[in-house]
Amino acid sequence: MKPMKLRTLPVGAAALAAAVACSSGPVKADQKPGPKPADSKPGPAAKPEPAKSVKLGPVSERAQVLREAAEQLFSTAELLVGAEALAQLAPMFREGAPPRVTTPTQKVDLAAAPQPKAGGNSEADDEAAKVAPPKVELGNVTGTLQIGGKAANAFGLITIEPANGKWKPRAPKHAVVEQRGREFLPNVLAIPVGSTITFPNFDTVFHNVFSTSPLASFDLGLYKAGEAREYKFEKEGIIRLGCNLHANMSAYVIVTGAPAFTVTDDKGNWSFKRVIPGRYKLRAWSVRSSAPITQEITIKPGKNTFDVGVSADAPAGAQPDKFGGKRG
Repeated sequence: MKPMKLRTLPVGAAALAAAVACSSGPVKADQKPGPKPADSKPGPAAKPEPAKSVKLGPVSERAQVLREAAEQLFSTAELLVGAEALAQLAPMFREGAPPRVTTPTQKVDLAAAPQPKAGGNSEADDEAAKVAPPKVELGNVTGTLQIGGKAANAFGLITIEPANGKWKPRAPKHAVVEQRGREFLPNVLAIPVGSTITFPNFDTVFHNVFSTSPLASFDLGLYKAGEAREYKFEKEGIIRLGCNLHANMSAYVIVTGAPAFTVTDDKGNWSFKRVIPGRYKLRAWSVRSSAPITQEITIKPGKNTFDVGVSADAPAGAQPDKFGGKRG
């Protein structure tokens, strides 16, 4: 195994990890991991969860850095000797972090083509599944996300649902969000509720994918190139992903129960080509927005155009680490 490339660790981090480990007594190789934390109750359906951030003094900031460094060292030790051998010590290093996913990693083909920058389109899913369009005159809907009356120039999401609140739930799917070139691809992905995402690593360095959102709180741990873990997203909402080793890495997974959804292009353009005419609720969101907006629209047979205004009030700066510590 190649040596792991981590951020520069502060002096004393190794000593801290060793001291905690030694104070806990010996660990037997056949010890089993403790019970998994229970799932949290469902949160709100569409509002993205704000990242946890707490102002710390100099001493607290130093302690936070040491804690983070110790957890990275402990994760490295798990790779070397196996997670089961160190299961008794894990809670000491992981308290305050999201629940750890400990399923065995899956092998992936490193020659696979890269994922797109953004993805998620209900009509494309229907076409792939060979779902026949409704046998009525349909509406063709196009539009642009706007901020301040101008194109948002950012990825976003548009969903439409019948105003009467009645529709058939979409089937879950299997999607991929990869780590490649020290970024997530896709950077924005929309999926139906109940879908599973595989997170393969295509880089020569380790990554640690995590989410602190109560809608999907998880920590995939460290794994090398050619390996992957997966997670099932069961609650509707907007979830921000991060990498605990690379503060610049960030992505969004939008889990939606809407019957029709599409991720916009990087200019904010979007379209639906086969919509049954009628009254709908349209929801719109941009990566520059803190929350979606909702408006009612009426779609007629033939061509329809709706330019939708969203806010640009999303917090700036790097996402906190998986313990809630400030980064960048």
